[in-house]
Amino acid sequence: MKKFIEVIILDNRGNLKRYTISKFKLNVIKALIFIVVIVFIMNVFFLFLNFNDIMLIKENYELKKKLAEFKKLEKEIEEFRRIKNTLYLALGLDSEVKDTMQNYNYYSPDLLEQVDTPIGLPASGVITQEHSENHIGVDIALNRNSFVFSTAVGKVEKIDSNAKFGLHIVISHNKDYKTLYAHLSRVIVSQGDSVKRGQVIGYSGSSGHSTGPHLHYEVWKNNKPINPLSLIR
Repeated sequence: MKKFIEVIILDNRGNLKRYTISKFKLNVIKALIFIVVIVFIMNVFFLFLNFNDIMLIKENYELKKKLAEFKKLEKEIEEFRRIKNTLYLALGLDSEVKDTMQNYNYYSPDLLEQVDTPIGLPASGVITQEHSENHIGVDIALNRNSFVFSTAVGKVEKIDSNAKFGLHIVISHNKDYKTLYAHLSRVIVSQGDSVKRGQVIGYSGSSGHSTGPHLHYEVWKNNKPINPLSLIR
């Protein structure tokens, strides 16, 4: 037996209108409403998921951006360390201050002046080329007319000028050591002079075969070139 539901609705004029709906149609309407509600809930759910995805993508982008910044900072720190190490070498230092041309805290100045082994570097600057099989000695970039010091007690053996080294000085030291200071702008010692360690012997320049102001420094022992950096303490 079919069942009907009667619905009474007032029209615009206030008159009663009667509608009769079968149970089947009512169930269909209920089903449609249920489907609409389910679809709405699912849309809200998926929208929430999409929002989370968007937030994750945004957070991931921010993290990548920060990571790139950290890597850049890491490279800058590494470059700073490289420059610092180069400066330490240029000044005759290591991670702890052990030697400079003018400051040796645990030795007296008089004792320093008598050191007869070439120790440290003869000028303050940046090492641009180190000692190798193809390049004897080290190149130190520095400003023109910077002080150039003798690295040990010795005697000025030669002052000369040529196309390769430009104006240069050769100093003989005890223990069969010799040192060469090249590309100078001028010298303030004379051949045959005795010099002390840390004494100014000339000024840096760009004479001879040179592309800019720098000091070329060599150390020889028993007439064989050695790496000047091996004598930095």
